[in-house]
Amino acid sequence: MRAVCSLLLVSALSASVTAYPNGAPRAACDSMHPVHGHKPQPGTGGYGVFPEPDFTGTRTKWTITLNGTSAFHGFLLEARSTRGGKIVGRWSHLPPRTKALDCDGVNGNAVTHHNHKRKDMNNISFTWAASSCKDAPVYFKATFVKHYTKIYEGITSDVLNDVCLRPPKCQDCDVSKAGRRKVLGQARARCRDAMRANTLSLRKNGGRSCRQDWDGLACWPETPAGGVARVPCPSYRPGLTGKGFAVRRCSPSGRWSLHSRSKKRHGDYSRCTKHRDTNNVRAGIRTG
Repeated sequence: MRAVCSLLLVSALSASVTAYPNGAPRAACDSMHPVHGHKPQPGTGGYGVFPEPDFTGTRTKWTITLNGTSAFHGFLLEARSTRGGKIVGRWSHLPPRTKALDCDGVNGNAVTHHNHKRKDMNNISFTWAASSCKDAPVYFKATFVKHYTKIYEGITSDVLNDVCLRPPKCQDCDVSKAGRRKVLGQARARCRDAMRANTLSLRKNGGRSCRQDWDGLACWPETPAGGVARVPCPSYRPGLTGKGFAVRRCSPSGRWSLHSRSKKRHGDYSRCTKHRDTNNVRAGIRTG
């Protein structure tokens, strides 16, 4: 009897250890909850899912980036329709230490980690394409595993109301001032809606954090004290390329830090410009 119990214990431990680095199983497709048996943490943990259109091919694809204020060891990422939560689309161009997952009998409609050595992961991007333009509206949903017992679930992107966008007529041409102002207003409204909806806070877990914030150009996620937030560079302000990431530091006291040059509380967009000169960009930032 003791030998049987020992064998069962060894088998259980072996299953839990090997299941984690090999990625999420198909059984987790619907719930997106790992099989570790640990409860998810409140809030976002500083993690985010960022979609950007890719017009390099004959059909619109999307670059989906997983990013956070700290590294993670595992994840599960899916695209879901707002109509019933069905998993839609397919993934390609998977980075190292990741693999496709077949959910609901469909080939490659989810992605997860394949991280045997448990190396830190962050700022990783995938290519996603809709099966049909009728898949929209679509949002991207992720589970992040910071480590074996620290899990963050239900991290979602903005909703894409159109997954078959047409490429701009001129990649090098700036949109009109009215067009940029409209896109900026839409980004601000989405951020404020998210701020109102974000009832799960790191503060409820007894930790200090910088609250989600709109700094006049970008929406910054709630970030643990002492952490550094990163968001995709916006493209609706002249002088910004729309490529790369802007950064913003949360102080140990749980307040957004002052910018080193402007001495104001906004992000650092120096990595978003062609010439790394943000004097004009900073002058144009408004908090409203």
